Amino acid sequence: MAKMELSNQDTVESLDADFAKMAVEVGQHAWGITALTMREKAFIFVAADLCARSLGFALQTHVAMARSQGVSVPTLQEAVRHLAPYVGYPTAAEALIVLAQLDDTGDDPETPPTATPHLELDTEVLQQIRLLDNDFGHFYHKQFVDRWGRPGLSIRERALATIATDVLNQTLGDSYALHINIALSHGAKVEQIRAVLHLVAEYGIAKTWRAFQRLNATIQE
Repeated sequence: MAKMELSNQDTVESLDADFAKMAVEVGQHAWGITALTMREKAFIFVAADLCARSLGFALQTHVAMARSQGVSVPTLQEAVRHLAPYVGYPTAAEALIVLAQLDDTGDDPETPPTATPHLELDTEVLQQIRLLDNDFGHFYHKQFVDRWGRPGLSIRERALATIATDVLNQTLGDSYALHINIALSHGAKVEQIRAVLHLVAEYGIAKTWRAFQRLNATIQE
């Protein structure tokens, strides 16, 4: 099978030939993971870029790759909206500025995903949050309902992208477990969750190590 040509590969090679070889190998490994769809990989990479505040070259590269695989600019914008509470609204705003500068007139129209079912936050989780601080509990609940119930991405796609934010933010407690359970309840398998961790390892290999430890513990609980 022919190797995938990465977006902006020539630019990386012009900066540092040795690093370019490493980066291309990592990129080809990531995009070649078969457990995830190309759409899912696109959203996961956008999530990773936002967590790392890599809103220049990295985000532009992954957006270009996503568009080459049929993901439209409006769909990427919806991914950023979903991720805003998890990466920070200021960072999401900067990412939307980048996306707003793109010409999407050549994008092929996408087939909308199956209608997103209503997703309510687990009552036990909500109670635990409200016990910490009632006002924060109301804020969290509204953010959850508003973001997870929007059209444009499936719940599985949203969950996998949000798991990436947990890995890179190292929020590996209740938040991580919640998002893993949502993914598993909406069509994902453990194989897909492991693939998310493999995908974001290039953003922090030690963070991924710890995330695998917690994932294994969560699955066994």
